[in-house]
Amino acid sequence: MSLFRVICIIAGLTLNFNISAEEKGSADGNGDAPAKSLYLSLKPAFVVNVTEGSRVRHMQIQLQVKYTQPEIEGYLVQHDPAIRHEMVMLFSGMPVSEVKTVSGKQKMMAEALAAIQKVLLDNINNTGVDAVYFTDLVIQ
Repeated sequence: MSLFRVICIIAGLTLNFNISAEEKGSADGNGDAPAKSLYLSLKPAFVVNVTEGSRVRHMQIQLQVKYTQPEIEGYLVQHDPAIRHEMVMLFSGMPVSEVKTVSGKQKMMAEALAAIQKVLLDNINNTGVDAVYFTDLVIQ
């Protein structure tokens, strides 16, 4: 075997080892890999009154929250009564015309996120939640 070929093989093995070590570091959380997204469904669904002119209708809304720190799930469960209270206060009495539009739903999602983050910030000094998703929304 030629010296050139031996050097190429050693260089290839070294390069492969370095790439494997970087991949392992990322998988172990020591690299620059993005944090894993976790989700929690806030159950049961929220059922609130919404208004349409002088008519009162009902809205059922199922929320899921996205977070990346695993310990946040315990805090979400622990502070569920305060979170549910804020959601009911936010969603109750909303005009149906606002809820029916995409921009209205986006505004509700942003307000729900801010309310949940405020509850967590007040109680654990960490906003913890990255996003709120509506996984079910029905108006009757």
